Amino acid sequence: MTTTTDHRKLTQAELVAEATERFGADPIKWAFRCPSCGDIANGEDFREALAANPRKHRTGADVIASDVVGQECIGRTLGALAKGQGKYTGRGCDWVAYGLFGGPWTIALPDGRSMHAFPLAPAA
Repeated sequence: MTTTTDHRKLTQAELVAEATERFGADPIKWAFRCPSCGDIANGEDFREALAANPRKHRTGADVIASDVVGQECIGRTLGALAKGQGKYTGRGCDWVAYGLFGGPWTIALPDGRSMHAFPLAPAA
């Protein structure tokens, strides 16, 4: 069995195929497990969290669920980075796949670039 910290490299097409097999064809249902705290979140969780805690990109565009699911722990959206709150005790943590410690999964994109991602969660 793969743990949440096992490195894995796969193509974007392989990730999509595995996620579709596990969760169905609707990407909003695809769930990922944070390798740091173990929280499992899908696009619906992020959609709700972003509705309650909207964020903007540097460009000024709204952050949407598909921008962050699988790359950020939901705690970042729910307030884990809020200043002056003391120790964060909410859901998730502040971990990101693109941070100091990337991954643990690496996804090879069709254009030759790659990105880091959280592992898919087990099927429900």
